[in-house]
Amino acid sequence: MAAVLWVPGFCGTAGGEVFVLVNGGRVEGKLLNPDQLPRQDYLVRTPQGAEVTLTPDQVEDVIHRRPEEVQYESIRHGYPDTIEGQWELAEWCRQRHLLAARETHLRRIIELDPNHELARRALGYSRVGDRWMTQEERMLAEGYRRYKGRWRTSQEIELMERDQEKERAEGEWKQKLAMWRDWLGTDRHRLATENIEKIKDPNAIKALAYALEDESRDQARLMYVEALARIGTTGANRILAVWSMNDKVEEVRLTCLDYLKEKNDPESVPYFIGRLASDSNAEINRAAKALGYLENPSAVGPLIDALVTVHQYKVTTGNPGQTSATFSNAGPGGLSVGSSTKIVSRNAPNRDVLDALVSLTGGVNFSFDVGRWKAWYATQMTRPNLDTRRD
Repeated sequence: MAAVLWVPGFCGTAGGEVFVLVNGGRVEGKLLNPDQLPRQDYLVRTPQGAEVTLTPDQVEDVIHRRPEEVQYESIRHGYPDTIEGQWELAEWCRQRHLLAARETHLRRIIELDPNHELARRALGYSRVGDRWMTQEERMLAEGYRRYKGRWRTSQEIELMERDQEKERAEGEWKQKLAMWRDWLGTDRHRLATENIEKIKDPNAIKALAYALEDESRDQARLMYVEALARIGTTGANRILAVWSMNDKVEEVRLTCLDYLKEKNDPESVPYFIGRLASDSNAEINRAAKALGYLENPSAVGPLIDALVTVHQYKVTTGNPGQTSATFSNAGPGGLSVGSSTKIVSRNAPNRDVLDALVSLTGGVNFSFDVGRWKAWYATQMTRPNLDTRRD
């Protein structure tokens, strides 16, 4: 082992340095030429007062020490190896933020007295029953593990790792689907369609949803819809429900509804019922058409509520662009614009809602008379084994 040039008693007003040598040795002392640039050598005064010259190729690293660290090395051997002496030195270190040195002396204290409470607590121990345990020991004993900077249960870690794996897989699907989409309409079109038609992995749902959003080609969107139907999870069915409302092409919308009806997905009906509350009259009717198609009688009550809805419209009166002079008894009034715009509220009878109600109730038809519909529905609700279809 290489020698270390250091003896107790070296102390200075400035911090010292530790020169880590390439051969594994260490030299401690004061650097006398700190401002030399470029570095040609290290002129070091050792604690004994001797001057040593080191070449840059001899030095692997230079560790700069604070004045408190140098002072600590000069005084630590003056404290007795007793509980009191070690505690006093630990406190000296705490006041000067020498945390590693403080821990060394606290650990020496509990070697001398395993039940020294102040030293134990300063080291992070707490008493559990008749034992002193660190936080780490206590958490491990309770089944926790340190994971990503926090203590977590095995179940939490498993869920996090599963989520990470899902996120990774979703990212891969997004890349693959983007590549196959680029192949559509090229000499690799057939391979792209074959790959898309094989998709069954639930991790592809998010990629398919993004593709539907960005895709302008109707046939391509139909392929993505079919892939979602093959996957068949609740998440995939929710995307089908959304696109049965949102797609601009009726064939795509109806294809989504066909798959939802085939799967009898329980989450679809509440989704469409929720869309009956839309501010858009067109969306209300589209949701009603979907509910009628799915043939679920639980939609009857919400459909009655949506039979006639109130919507706001802009109404312009007068002749746009025409101005005229106005007069009053007090004299000339000035110029006024020939048109005005205001917001009005109007009741909108929803034809597709009525059609869905008639279909779901087996032919009952009170037209747009909401009061009669509600009275009839109330009588149906009091019947045992409720069936809203007319006998």
